[in-house]
Amino acid sequence: MKQVIKMLVWVGMLLLLARAYYLIIPQIVGNISSAEPRNPKLEISETSEIGWWPYQESLTIDSFTVEFVESKLNLKNSKSLIRYTVKGKLVSQGHLKPSIKNIHVSKRFIRKSDGELNSKLDAVIEITPVIQVINDRNYNGEVLDFEFTNELKLESFHWGNNWVRFQCVDKWKDLIMKQRKLTMLLQYYSQVDDYGVYKRCG
Repeated sequence: MKQVIKMLVWVGMLLLLARAYYLIIPQIVGNISSAEPRNPKLEISETSEIGWWPYQESLTIDSFTVEFVESKLNLKNSKSLIRYTVKGKLVSQGHLKPSIKNIHVSKRFIRKSDGELNSKLDAVIEITPVIQVINDRNYNGEVLDFEFTNELKLESFHWGNNWVRFQCVDKWKDLIMKQRKLTMLLQYYSQVDDYGVYKRCG
């Protein structure tokens, strides 16, 4: 009887080892050797140039969301693919019909002495729809709803916690990336939490 029990124990241990070999080890190896994500998709073209922006008062942002599409950060990869969606309204006077020309994207690091922002933040990415108008006799000051979704690649800045704020006019969301040599954990918070992360939802 004892020999039967021992045999069953050994069989159980072998099954557990086999499960670990076929399920856990391939996942670890995949994380270590994974490449950077695909190229981002754009519904509206982006720019980093500044210029003639006289119609920005036509723009109202109703909601702004940010989410991860693909992220396998590890020893060989420090880039994530991120999707952001903007919903809002456009309105102008007379027959000047407003539309979105392109999306201005500005990226900057945060000075740790900046007391107006969360001191743990590393960087801010500002996303601004640039408004243009055309003379359209069929337009008479109606409110125009809009929605678009763009993607971008974001590279980690250093090992450990990478704190980034995405901002679109008066809406903003904070993002935490944890860059590790073997694995990557991404946590996304929509309100104040126990970790000291805070953000205003759309």
